[in-house]
Amino acid sequence: MYVYPMDFLPACIDDAKLLPTYTGLQLGEYYKADYTTVSLVFLSPFIGYAIAALGNNWIHDRFGQRGIALIGSGLHIISYLAATSHPAYPVLIAVFIISGLGNGILDASWNAWIGAMHNSSQLMGILHAFYGLGAALAPITATYLITDCDWEWYEFYYAMAIVAGIEFLTSVAAFWSSTGSKSKDSDACTEGTLSSDSSDNLMSSTPTRKPTLESLRIPSTWVISLFLFIYVGAEVTVGGWVFTFLVDLRNVPLSTAGFVSFSYWGGLTVGRVCLGFLTPFFNRQRLAVLLYLGCCIFLHITFCIVHDLRLLVLSVTLLGFFLGPLYPEAVIAQAKLLPKSLHVAAVGFACALGSAGGSVFPFITGAIAKGYGINVLQPIVLVMLVLCLVLWLVLPEKREHSRRQASPV
Repeated sequence: MYVYPMDFLPACIDDAKLLPTYTGLQLGEYYKADYTTVSLVFLSPFIGYAIAALGNNWIHDRFGQRGIALIGSGLHIISYLAATSHPAYPVLIAVFIISGLGNGILDASWNAWIGAMHNSSQLMGILHAFYGLGAALAPITATYLITDCDWEWYEFYYAMAIVAGIEFLTSVAAFWSSTGSKSKDSDACTEGTLSSDSSDNLMSSTPTRKPTLESLRIPSTWVISLFLFIYVGAEVTVGGWVFTFLVDLRNVPLSTAGFVSFSYWGGLTVGRVCLGFLTPFFNRQRLAVLLYLGCCIFLHITFCIVHDLRLLVLSVTLLGFFLGPLYPEAVIAQAKLLPKSLHVAAVGFACALGSAGGSVFPFITGAIAKGYGINVLQPIVLVMLVLCLVLWLVLPEKREHSRRQASPV
């Protein structure tokens, strides 16, 4: 369990959207490319996520968690080492696709497994807190190494390769005995606890040759996937563009704007841990998510209308704090609504759409801001948060007769 954060740390640094930072600017200068062309590099990991969504379940069934650890973290090492050679731009795009493939494989499998555990809110909160930690540290670390230590942009990936190497060693060692056959036995044992007096249970316990297609026939898969698509888009859009918003529209000093950006990701990290432990105390965890979304909408409106610097910092930090637990709770809800045999496929699809949102929405926001100004950030994010609220309200309730036994920690 405790090696999972090492898998998410490089993934979250890789997903941290460094485009609006100095790293993205240097990348454009190195390849003599404009903003739109450079953006292709940061959109490309989604292709890897999409490929992973199609193959996750097969890898999990064939090779087990050991195979997931070997392939996912191995792809991280390969892609980061390839990036250090600062290849031709089309090759660099392919490198980021490979990195996204590794992220997608690990993301779906670990989320699905932990989402079905007892105490899943707490454990998922800890796991995803490392995503926020990486997103907070990545821009600061990259900018420091490039500006103060005179590193080239591609030398940053030496550090990434070292982190990925640690990830590889720890995760493979932890799951060396978790082969494909053991995963199948575990799934069969869990499904065997179901009663056979319901046609819904009978269908759920029957193995399917095409779990991805089977999961897509269930409405909750689409609702959760669309929720994550919009949520991750909002999360990354705020984190990626709040710096530019404060500097250009509020005339905040660069150092202060950088601190506010860091405080947003820091708040998200703390929120995932603290609220992950608080959420189970609600009688209905769905109600907790509605409360968190309501707080997010209120805090975003506060951020839009206030000009006092202290209130800006507070509202952005708390916005990150209440946004934090939404992704983990969505994955947990999906695990409760689906049979275990469909967890990896469904979560993989949802993670792929989430990655798409994290790539597409910041890109769209930047393109619109180029023509209409960075103030478009405010209404765009507000609409996205409201859509998340609507999707959560229409999410089906779990039926008692389809309840699955949670996996032991």
